[in-house]
Amino acid sequence: MNVKGRNFLTLKDFTPEEIIGFLDLAAELKEKKKRGVPVDTLRGKNIALIFEKTSTRTRCSFEVAAHDLGMGTTYLDPAGSQIGKKESIPDTARVLGRMFDGIEYRGYGQEIVEELAKYAGVPVWNGLTNEYHPTQILADMLTIREHFGHLKDIRLVYMGDARYNMGNSLMIGCAKLGMHFVACAPEAYFPNQELVAQCESYAEESGGTITLTENVVAGTRGADVIYTDVWVSMGEPDQVWEQRIHDLSPYKVTAKVMENAGPQAIFLHCLPAFHDLKTKIGKEIQEKYGIEDMEVTDEVFESPQSKVFDEAENRMHPFNGVWGATVGAVCARIDVNPTILRAGRSKSEAGAFHVLQKGEPMEENTVLCGANAYEKKYYFNPDFGSLPQTIQDELHIMCVLFTEEIGGIFTVEFTPEGDLEFRTEALEADAMYDDIGGPLRIKELRREKEELFRSLELFYKVFFLGEDVEA
Repeated sequence: MNVKGRNFLTLKDFTPEEIIGFLDLAAELKEKKKRGVPVDTLRGKNIALIFEKTSTRTRCSFEVAAHDLGMGTTYLDPAGSQIGKKESIPDTARVLGRMFDGIEYRGYGQEIVEELAKYAGVPVWNGLTNEYHPTQILADMLTIREHFGHLKDIRLVYMGDARYNMGNSLMIGCAKLGMHFVACAPEAYFPNQELVAQCESYAEESGGTITLTENVVAGTRGADVIYTDVWVSMGEPDQVWEQRIHDLSPYKVTAKVMENAGPQAIFLHCLPAFHDLKTKIGKEIQEKYGIEDMEVTDEVFESPQSKVFDEAENRMHPFNGVWGATVGAVCARIDVNPTILRAGRSKSEAGAFHVLQKGEPMEENTVLCGANAYEKKYYFNPDFGSLPQTIQDELHIMCVLFTEEIGGIFTVEFTPEGDLEFRTEALEADAMYDDIGGPLRIKELRREKEELFRSLELFYKVFFLGEDVEA
């Protein structure tokens, strides 16, 4: 998966394989975090977090994820930014794009994040808009896959107002990944028909289905996942509460709904949820309308079938994956042997990486990192972050040079004898002329490559073999 430099605005922009790639990387980074393995391979990078709509989970998950990767963050709330007020979106994008390595936006219309992406010159990520919420969907899919072990053929029922970001994005995600999406709501609350038609075309390719129904019993029968969200979205006027409560109360998630789905079903909610009277708004709604809950009962929310806090934690890990893949491409998995890499493929066909201790012999060849200029990709082993920082820096420089300047294919491996072995395939001189131009520049690049080899060999002898070497 090569998505370096790409925006993350809606899942419509990504193939099923790329979405699964984000999930695989998220799962890998989550597992490393649990084991205490550092993954801070994006040190020196900085990102801006624009929050026109505040959020507990989104801000915390984004900041922790960024810090785990070694990145700095600057949080801009409505009071701390002039976006759209004293400064236009194109101007804001061009200013921030020169200061930061990426920009996250959480706010209102999708057109705002699209315009940011158009002018920023760095990756822009959608943290939530009125229309789409792609980061939440990655968290949901990771949670579902962790529970069931797979995503294909999972039946997910979304209950309530399916017209906005959650209904839209869940429908897209399910359709792309071969799942069966059901919008269970009054007809007036069905998703936009144009988007439904687009998702039906995705589902036809993936083996999924799209169903819209007003019938709660038929819609939830046999469901694997029952999903809901608040009935009034952030930013909507208070006047809509009465109408929504009237229209959507029959679609509340209750114990009866979960029983109809079956014992295998889990409950998900992107939070916050109005399931009791322990919040200020919950108390106000109870006083005004005489109800103790809204979209889900407290009984369901606190039941063993509820996985909402697993889901909330998983807001963090997918964005580790998205940022790692789009900002630096240095967290991408590599278990690739030289033959596969030379063939221009990046599928896994080799074993795991073994971190050498000083003087420790190797049992088999293991790829440490690689670069493929033909595909404009460079790769690092999953445990790359465990290496000494000086080794990481040298390998990073080498891979970038091969991918973007020197050309050809390059791998670094440990041999059974514990040596560091370089394998390269430089482009022919004629090809280098086309991209770079001039024999002097070619000689300069070859000299840089030789110097990098010597530098890396020196670091290897010092850090892994414990030798005293004069610089």
